[in-house]
Amino acid sequence: MVKKKKEPTDRIVVKRYGNRRLYNTETRGYVNYQDLIKLARAGDDFQVIDSKTKEDVTKAVLIQLILEEEKNNHNILPTPFLFQLLRSNEESLQDFFKNHLTTSLAAYMKTKEEFDKRFRSVLEMTIPNAQSWEKLIPGAEMMRELLTGNKNKEDAE
Repeated sequence: MVKKKKEPTDRIVVKRYGNRRLYNTETRGYVNYQDLIKLARAGDDFQVIDSKTKEDVTKAVLIQLILEEEKNNHNILPTPFLFQLLRSNEESLQDFFKNHLTTSLAAYMKTKEEFDKRFRSVLEMTIPNAQSWEKLIPGAEMMRELLTGNKNKEDAE
């Protein structure tokens, strides 16, 4: 089954209860921080609503998710950056985050995705023609071995 791409306005609503339990209203099940991290990485947007006050607590939960990643040694934000963030108490910083940093990160992710796609297509084109590359590039046979896991026919005999 192909997953339908969500529109930017489509958000999964997650309810946060007083006991800090999170309930995904789309799947009708409880989720944890790791589940929300997986959703975010899959490109899904979600909104976290406090079940009692109906307040949007998405930002606080996203910050908690970043803390969770830091706790698991997935360094997302460098320490000097965090100090700069705390020391800077200007509204212009909020504008910077809202506009420039968000746009820059989105552009980086798009460029990285495009590079990865092109690199994969180059690999797919070259792997079938590995023998011709071996004649042109020293060490190409080692790369073929590394990429395909297959040894050269002559080496196997």
